[in-house]
Amino acid sequence: MYTIEEISKIIKGNIVGDRKIIIKGVCDVEIGRHGYITYLKNEKYKKYLLNNQASVVVVDNNFDNSNLDKTIIKVKNPSLSFIKLLSFFKSKKINKKTGIDKNSHISNDAIVGNNVYIGSHVIIEKNACIADDVNIFPGSYIGENTIIGKETVIHPNVTIYDNVTIGKRCKINAGTVVGSDGFGIVTQKGKNFDIPHIGSVLIEDDVSIGSNCSIDRGTFNNTVIGKNTKLDNLIQIGHNVNIGKGCMLSAQVGIAGSSIIGNNVVIAGQSGIIDHISIGDNSVIAVKSCVYKTIPKNSFVSGIPAKEHKIRLKEEAIIKKLPTLYKEIKKNN
Repeated sequence: MYTIEEISKIIKGNIVGDRKIIIKGVCDVEIGRHGYITYLKNEKYKKYLLNNQASVVVVDNNFDNSNLDKTIIKVKNPSLSFIKLLSFFKSKKINKKTGIDKNSHISNDAIVGNNVYIGSHVIIEKNACIADDVNIFPGSYIGENTIIGKETVIHPNVTIYDNVTIGKRCKINAGTVVGSDGFGIVTQKGKNFDIPHIGSVLIEDDVSIGSNCSIDRGTFNNTVIGKNTKLDNLIQIGHNVNIGKGCMLSAQVGIAGSSIIGNNVVIAGQSGIIDHISIGDNSVIAVKSCVYKTIPKNSFVSGIPAKEHKIRLKEEAIIKKLPTLYKEIKKNN
């Protein structure tokens, strides 16, 4: 348990109300719990505060609390501040692991840094380099010449092939495969031939990758995932794909080989992108879209095939009128 004063220091906020409250943890804004702290993302969630049981609410500096009988902490950005609180409370629940399990196998030619944790049945091949403060959980495999940067966490049963480079403070969740061959095939006389892939994968700093994702190595050049990009679960990244910085990809997205995704792109769930096209910076691809051609920066597209969302909405409005128009035409003929 922590005093409200301690909590306010973590998020650099100003307390308005009872400064003696003791906080047990964090809770949601819809229901809340007595003795816990929540946050108000924006004004549309304000209605929940009337019956919310939370003892403290993190709000924007401009929040009007004149009609609210509740202690608040005012901050510049409630969402970012609450991320700090979630990280703080989560870190208190997790005992930091260090040490190398006796059932792991580490090549004598591998380099392992300080304060690392290597779990049971982890295999680290020769010339791999594991930096300081890395956590590798049980059952994971690290291939030859692979580099894993400081403070990166590899969760259970992750497979990282040879010659892969992973940056600092990355997180790769259970079951993900990084660096397998891409789906490159040549067909001749009815027989399919696999193309060997001699490129690799480069994952830059602060990237998060969900569970059961597949990230293929490049054919000649590297597959690249840029800094601070976040991948959900069950995502397929094809060979030679280049994803920019600060992107967000939701579950079941598939990106075919050699496509280029710009910076700060958002791709919603179950969307597909064909090979050898580009998605411009700051674009949004709506859920279950299929992108068949290059789209410029700042686009918002949807549908199959994906097109500008506003145009699609107009087309759908017209389509809804077609039965009525058909009846009119049939009646007049």
